[in-house]
Amino acid sequence: MTSERVTVAGVAEYVVDGDAVTFDCEITAPETVTPRTVPVTLTFYDARTFRFELQANPEVTTDDEYPPLDTEAVAVDLDVDVTEADGTLEIDTGSLTVTVGLDEWSFVVRDADTGERVFEEQRADPDVFGRQRVDALGFTQEEINHNPRRVAETGTSFRLSPDEKIYGAGEQFVEFDRRGRELDLWHEEPLGTETERAYKNIPFHLSTKGYGLLVDTTARVHYDFGKSSTASGTMSVADDQFAFVFFYGPEFRDVIRRYTAVTGRPSRPPKWSFGTWMSRLGYESRDELEDVADRLRAEAIPSDVLHLDPFWMRANKSTDLEWDTEQFPNPEAMIDELRADDFRLSLWEHPHVPVGTDAFAEGTREGYFVTDGTGDPYVMDNTCQGDYRGALVDFTNPDAVDWWKAKHHRLLEQGVSVFKTDYGEYVPEDAVFANGRSGKSMHNLYPYLYNEAVYEAVGEVNGPDEAVVWGRSAWTGSQAFPMHWGGDPQTSWNGMSAALRGGLSASLSGIAFWSHDIGGFRGTPSDALYTRWAQFGLLSSNARCHGTTPREPWEFGEDALEIFREYARLRYRLVPYLYTYAEVAASTGLPVVRPLVLEYQDDPVVHRMDTQYLLGEDLLVAPVFTDEGTRSVYLPDGEWRDYWTNERYAGGRTVDVDVGLADLPLFVRAGSVVPQREPTQSIQPGTPDELTFEATLAEGSAEGRYYDETGDELVTVSVRSTDDAVAIDLEETSAEAITIDVFGEHPVSVTVDGESYTAVANEPSSGEWTHTDDGVSVVV
Repeated sequence: MTSERVTVAGVAEYVVDGDAVTFDCEITAPETVTPRTVPVTLTFYDARTFRFELQANPEVTTDDEYPPLDTEAVAVDLDVDVTEADGTLEIDTGSLTVTVGLDEWSFVVRDADTGERVFEEQRADPDVFGRQRVDALGFTQEEINHNPRRVAETGTSFRLSPDEKIYGAGEQFVEFDRRGRELDLWHEEPLGTETERAYKNIPFHLSTKGYGLLVDTTARVHYDFGKSSTASGTMSVADDQFAFVFFYGPEFRDVIRRYTAVTGRPSRPPKWSFGTWMSRLGYESRDELEDVADRLRAEAIPSDVLHLDPFWMRANKSTDLEWDTEQFPNPEAMIDELRADDFRLSLWEHPHVPVGTDAFAEGTREGYFVTDGTGDPYVMDNTCQGDYRGALVDFTNPDAVDWWKAKHHRLLEQGVSVFKTDYGEYVPEDAVFANGRSGKSMHNLYPYLYNEAVYEAVGEVNGPDEAVVWGRSAWTGSQAFPMHWGGDPQTSWNGMSAALRGGLSASLSGIAFWSHDIGGFRGTPSDALYTRWAQFGLLSSNARCHGTTPREPWEFGEDALEIFREYARLRYRLVPYLYTYAEVAASTGLPVVRPLVLEYQDDPVVHRMDTQYLLGEDLLVAPVFTDEGTRSVYLPDGEWRDYWTNERYAGGRTVDVDVGLADLPLFVRAGSVVPQREPTQSIQPGTPDELTFEATLAEGSAEGRYYDETGDELVTVSVRSTDDAVAIDLEETSAEAITIDVFGEHPVSVTVDGESYTAVANEPSSGEWTHTDDGVSVVV
């Protein structure tokens, strides 16, 4: 099969229509290509956001139903200034200057204020013979049946700066900086977290040049971020349309805000979902599940969710969503008893319905499955849990969606709280969907529709505030259906580090709530590995123990049990902080777990840093990837307080921390206020009766936020220290008693909202304050 490259060469004419400019472009092509022009359209939504679209077959109507992009969320009334001179067209938005070559096509985006080049199509990357190493804007046609040609892919190349770093493209487990990598965005079962295959391929990348770029497609996307040539990156789509949405910050935080405004933001997950989840593959009976529940409470291990993997269903019948009542008799009573002890129940599923079940017979009869092109269900072997055949639910068929939801409704009405939506990566390219599309365009989108259906089902029964899933696969916009976990990592130090790296990558791709299997998936971790992974996992946005062998902490010795308990209690102490950032994520799209580059973008030291992270803005976590020894921790600019010792450190440097097995480096950003509460055995709804705000001053001040659940609002807490006096501004909260611990000050006087408080020598009561070893504690 031969192929031919067709390249955009110049502009025959252009039309300016308000905030859009359409170019009728001439092409350079072999004689076998029909002479014609192709349109390129630029549509500007605001001064820093635009859409670029090339149509190789403009006669074909483009269906933009998926993925749903809400460009109105960023759109403003915008008058672009268009100027033609010297064979170029310059489009000025006030923040960006886009220059298009007319006589000879070129495309450059610059910062309008500084003139700095932000993005430029690459047309000057020759080898020593003058041959271009990469393809410029255009499309590739391939010969079929010895004569006709069809468009096989569209795309472009772009210039890479010598010091430019690239991030994102979904949950990728390879190097955090994608520079030098080639990625094929096509969902695959990775069978681990050690290869270029990924569950969550999201065609959005960030550049340290200050932009984010979303390739708007559901087709296969191929990236070369400087592997073939260090001077160039390339993007190509297996489709006859190449479109992208360009977001300029230059701050990453602003890019993520606008990117998620367009692609969707998550709702705030229910509060209980931020508790510890306990799971394994799997609990095989009601007795076994209830024994684990009893042991968790007896050991005083804070926990809120118990999860059942496949064995809740009958052998060789997963997923028909029917209980195995021999192994789990009277499931309604079991769920009621678990809920009485403050446990929620999670159930595993996948979207493959096994042959031989009543569900398969009904789905076949009613046409609820993806077909093989003949109208029959596309039956595949080895797609279900176990060695048997099954068919895929067609989530483009509204009746099939209703059918799948109804199966969930029944389980939810029994008291189930959440579903683990496993798999979603197996759609064949030649499959046919009810909407007329083939697997070629639906493969990547399928997990979005799958998770959307289950997420909506939970909300329909349990209420929208309770809607949540525990999903594995994702595409553009999947962050709207929280939460996600990182698949099946090795039970190894490398698996642990890969889990973190994938999560940080997902965080820069729109995924705000993310978790991983504490201990790794396949096999049994060592006691030390399990302990270290638990420390890291319990300080992630969400926390679940899971693997093919037991993952309960008492299975790994007394030391592991004690350390697990300590960090689980720390997690529950920090729930007010975590839930505050859950609200921030819902309103801004910013992730709870953050790579340091998101907050310290101008610090080149953190540009490739993927072994430590920020939890929210204010807590820096440095997981330990050895049994014990010394952990080097980089502290960004500013001042930092050791959470455990209260020792202060100047930032902008690396510190070495001695770490025994029980020790995890955890630092608090100076200038922050971190809300906390006394830990409980389960997450309690509503604003706690008693709250503590830990203020770590920087240059005499600190400020923080707290999501007041009862009042449904973010409350601001500000602390200032001047002339031996501490002044605290506290917006009204629903808590009955508030303690404010101010680190680093020993004042003469304290005021709260302008009211003076009395100093006492011992533990204060309401309206009093006292010195602590490290500062002052005020009880309001």
